Amino acid sequence: MEQMKKVVFERKEFASEKEFYSLIKRKLLLPNWFGNNLDALWDMLTGFIETPITIEFVGFDKKENEYNENAISQILKCFKDAEKENPNEIKIEFKK
Repeated sequence: MEQMKKVVFERKEFASEKEFYSLIKRKLLLPNWFGNNLDALWDMLTGFIETPITIEFVGFDKKENEYNENAISQILKCFKDAEKENPNEIKIEFKK
């Protein structure tokens, strides 16, 4: 059986939505033309990235209440929706 690739995102690695997209682009090896928005992220997660993959989010507080919290929760929702769409290819985990 193929070894599942694992990518870890830690909340302390970025301070803004823009930095989060930059981190996603780098860690998931997305192309330079990746659009840094939810539609582009969805397209990458559901048809571009190498799967199977486990994506782990560390230290993301559900009650996080910062300036860009809504944007970040939308990005996380996009990951979770991609997991629902492709449960055998994408696994999303949250750790403290």
